[in-house]
Amino acid sequence: MLFRSSFKKDFAQTAGATFVALFTIIVTTVLVRTLGQAAGGKVDNAEVFTLILLGGLQYLPAALVITVFISVMGVVSRAFKEQEMTAWFASGLSLLALVRPVLRFAVPLTVLALVCSVWLTPWAKAELSAAKDRFAKRSDVSKVSAGQFRESGEGNRVFFVERQSEATKQVENVFVVDSREGSRTIVSAARGSVEVNADGQPYLVLSEGRRAMLDGTGERFTTTEFDTYGLAIDSTLGSAPSFQLQHRRIDLLLADFSPEAQGEVLGRVSLPLSALVLGLLAIPLAFVNPRGGNSLNQLFALLIYLTYSNIVSITQSMVAQQSLNFWVALVLPHAAVLVLFYVLVLQRNRPAGAGLLFFKRRRRGLDLADVVASQEIKS
Repeated sequence: MLFRSSFKKDFAQTAGATFVALFTIIVTTVLVRTLGQAAGGKVDNAEVFTLILLGGLQYLPAALVITVFISVMGVVSRAFKEQEMTAWFASGLSLLALVRPVLRFAVPLTVLALVCSVWLTPWAKAELSAAKDRFAKRSDVSKVSAGQFRESGEGNRVFFVERQSEATKQVENVFVVDSREGSRTIVSAARGSVEVNADGQPYLVLSEGRRAMLDGTGERFTTTEFDTYGLAIDSTLGSAPSFQLQHRRIDLLLADFSPEAQGEVLGRVSLPLSALVLGLLAIPLAFVNPRGGNSLNQLFALLIYLTYSNIVSITQSMVAQQSLNFWVALVLPHAAVLVLFYVLVLQRNRPAGAGLLFFKRRRRGLDLADVVASQEIKS
């Protein structure tokens, strides 16, 4: 059918452009944040590209949901502005005829968003957390990059090297500030390298430098020149990271199915379902009067989308707190939006002035009945 094929083509073209724009914005935002963390020494410079990719995958389901909503809104609004919908209405179709092409467009993206939300996004979050944790557990010197200040894992030591040789694994022009038990030690040296003693303890061995020490009272200051000086390097792994629910696989969540696990499952499933519901809701919200210019429905659509998203988040929190049943929270928000969709479609399908036209017809019938009655009385 020409009606379905034309809208299906328009939906696909608009969705492609919308998704590319949204994902570009997401990747750019993640890129700026990751580069800032790398410059601050919070992540490994060698894993910046991987962290950007994982960070972008986290927001893929939300990008797909917004793509469906914006695509349907844009295509149907354009059809109203160009009076294409007027021609379809004149041929006997109504807004409900758009339901089938919208579903054929939205269902594949909803399934893709469901796959990403249930499996891909938790995996990306877990890998991102693991990458940051690996960098936090590395030894002090392994975090050092030439020309950058680096803080140790315990936060009591700061390193700076001017140059670093990848071939010899030596650093040049080293500057170290060590704060322990109220005292502060400042060490500068021309060269340095990492060595391991018989007990397996790694040391940063500095050569041709100076050591200055200031005690906790600030009254005693000593300085010493040295040919060789060793600094113990923290090589402990520290405490294990917390195992968060958002990193768990879906099978583990279903096996546990505690209130917290139910809230996590609800969040993963509700987001993709909202793509299907918002795609249908966009049909009546996209109405534009061709003679009246732009409509405020787009503003209302934005407010409805934000309200809908917040309600889904609230129900997820209520399930985790055992104040709402899981199945009620899964069905109620989406059912409410579907009811709103049906009411808006009925309102848009009703001809303008239908109520006034019915009143006039009824009044005309009453006037005709009065005339007939008066003629019968006269006769």
